[in-house]
Amino acid sequence: MKYIFELSKEHNSIPKSEVISCLSAENIDYAIIEDNQDVLIIDTNTSKIKEVAERLSFTFFVDKFLFSSPLSTETIKKNAAKNIVEKKGSIAIKYKNRSKNIDSRQIVKTLAEVYTKNRTVSLEKPDIEIRTLITDSNVYVGIKKTEINRSLFEERKVQNRPFFSPISLHPKLARALVNLSMVKKGDALLDPFCGTGGILIEAALMGINIVGSDIEDKMIDGCKKNLDYYKIKNYKLFCSDIGDINNKLSKVDAVVTDLPYGKSTTTKGEEMKKLYKRSFENISKVLKDDGRAVIGLSNKDMISLAKTHLSLIEQHDFRVHNSLTRYFAIFKK
Repeated sequence: MKYIFELSKEHNSIPKSEVISCLSAENIDYAIIEDNQDVLIIDTNTSKIKEVAERLSFTFFVDKFLFSSPLSTETIKKNAAKNIVEKKGSIAIKYKNRSKNIDSRQIVKTLAEVYTKNRTVSLEKPDIEIRTLITDSNVYVGIKKTEINRSLFEERKVQNRPFFSPISLHPKLARALVNLSMVKKGDALLDPFCGTGGILIEAALMGINIVGSDIEDKMIDGCKKNLDYYKIKNYKLFCSDIGDINNKLSKVDAVVTDLPYGKSTTTKGEEMKKLYKRSFENISKVLKDDGRAVIGLSNKDMISLAKTHLSLIEQHDFRVHNSLTRYFAIFKK
């Protein structure tokens, strides 16, 4: 069966990589039919699409694929007629127009002529929701399987926590980084620069066993307050320099962290390059063989410091604001 992942386009590469990482984490076999910044379409026999969707943060909807088509209304009508919905019940046609140049009204009207014929239309609670994504060159049509509840990430924004720092990652990005590690439910994930605990919160809410460390006692205390606030249980936190983590815990399945990168972060006076080199070395020591490390960096030139300890898989440049770009590198041991 084919599925459409409606990607958020908030970043040019993370949304697609997040989906692929989640598919792999759930041990799902698939073939990519089409991918671009708007959609990822796969063919798979899995029954676990909703489990994948529950993990995602940079996707809006997952739909059962009906067809894709150039924007000609005649072609759209022919494709719709070939892909009739057999399921009985009320129906609604919902759409998202991502093109500034295309008038969506005629496209939606054309689809309605086919799909609402001899059916009850219910815009509020339809039995079947036909999803239509319109881009500059194509229209993608499918039956909605599930919607990602992205409002939950907004509710967990840093300012809504008992303890926060203005440099903390947005929960949506923290969730994506956890997913990029391909960590599975029940696995152990370490954040050795856990700060206020944003990465740990997202991982724990996915059923992952979390371990956090930080060199500052106040961060460990604040992180604990945040984890308790979200009723997260069975976590492990300890105060430690990055050089000592291997002596304080057993091997972990994944490491996800955002390394210190500015004047407002504490390095205890250590030169940044030296700290990064030590971090890569000690992360590799605590990471299981074939485990993944997803690491946020202040400077992409720092990635080369990891080469003697970890293998680079991919890199995502993420513009935080005009004066700050973060570089998220995915490594494998």
